[in-house]
Amino acid sequence: MADQPDDVVVVGVDGSDKDARAVEWAADEAVGQGTGLHVLYSFPILPDGFPAVQLEELGTEITGRARQRALARQPGLAVTTQTVVSDPATALVRASATARVLVVGARGLGRIAGRLLGSVSQKVAAHGQGVIVVVRDAAAIPEGPVVVGVDPVEVTPGMLEFAFAQAARRAVPVRLVHAAVPRPAGLQDARVSRLLAGISAQESAQLTRVAEEWRARHPDVPVETREVDDHPVEALTEESADASLLVVGSRGRRGLSGLRLGSVARGVLHESPVVAIVHLAPDRSGEG
Repeated sequence: MADQPDDVVVVGVDGSDKDARAVEWAADEAVGQGTGLHVLYSFPILPDGFPAVQLEELGTEITGRARQRALARQPGLAVTTQTVVSDPATALVRASATARVLVVGARGLGRIAGRLLGSVSQKVAAHGQGVIVVVRDAAAIPEGPVVVGVDPVEVTPGMLEFAFAQAARRAVPVRLVHAAVPRPAGLQDARVSRLLAGISAQESAQLTRVAEEWRARHPDVPVETREVDDHPVEALTEESADASLLVVGSRGRRGLSGLRLGSVARGVLHESPVVAIVHLAPDRSGEG
């Protein structure tokens, strides 16, 4: 079993049924990125008396099945495999440091399922580096748009570059979604109402400018915009119902001791089939 090559798509597997969707998505992504695929299985501990040779056989069986599935999906793809003895979340976070994209599977959709299952995927999404893709289910509409949650006031080019590259490969549009803060019900003060209306108008104009700029950068990718007066999680969940991929950004401290996943990114993980979280760390995105 080979050590992880640099700058490849990495997929984490654990031998469960959720591996299939993650491996197939990762194989497609590796071909799209023009790179290889590395299958990583992490065994959390080595129990006393458990022969190392049996661990190697178990790892070979699990990663071998994943490799065969990847090759069935994408014949000719360069696929390497690796088994390590480590906490799975820690191993995958470590792997994300040099991966082009890291893909993990998760079980179930909906907030209850998301809170009960998928602790490894949520830890990796929170603490990984670069681009982390969490695959809970197959996209309902594979030819649907790439939906991106954006703040038009604070544009994040690294996230948009990833989203537009994904859309270009799929020959689908990019849908830029801005969730404006709903106005409080029963607001009486006209001055506050005018202030909020002015902020909304500025953000709307900026969203239009962002769309025009990225249309010019990627003329072959159609761009749609949506402005929704709703909580960002609800807005992105609704707008990505017909999406092939939902892309969100996340900022925060490094390391497993810091909470790195924002409430919006954490929320959509429970609701959307395939979510790409682009960590906006300065040394990986170059965008501050």
